Amino acid sequence: MSVDTAELAARIDAAVREVPGVSELYFAAPLPARLWRVAVDRAETFSTVSAGDEGYEATVSIGVARDRADAVARVVAARVRDVLGDPAARVTVRVSRISPAERA
Repeated sequence: MSVDTAELAARIDAAVREVPGVSELYFAAPLPARLWRVAVDRAETFSTVSAGDEGYEATVSIGVARDRADAVARVVAARVRDVLGDPAARVTVRVSRISPAERA
């Protein structure tokens, strides 16, 4: 499978930001992996994508403030599969619940 996974990750980032209920988009890769990607590939995307013999694998990390996190995660996963063009792609959506700051 010959694809530009950095380009796919950028397209996924854009698609995820458009999903209603997504308040934040976070880096899906751990810090050492991000530093390596920036140094070697110049990739500055939030999502990660890999392509293998069995298809695509993508990870997205989002923040949800008001909506049901499970419903938003399902929509995000569907959008990611749409961008990849692979309904069988393995998609991991990590969700962080964002709560409003308390006033002192």
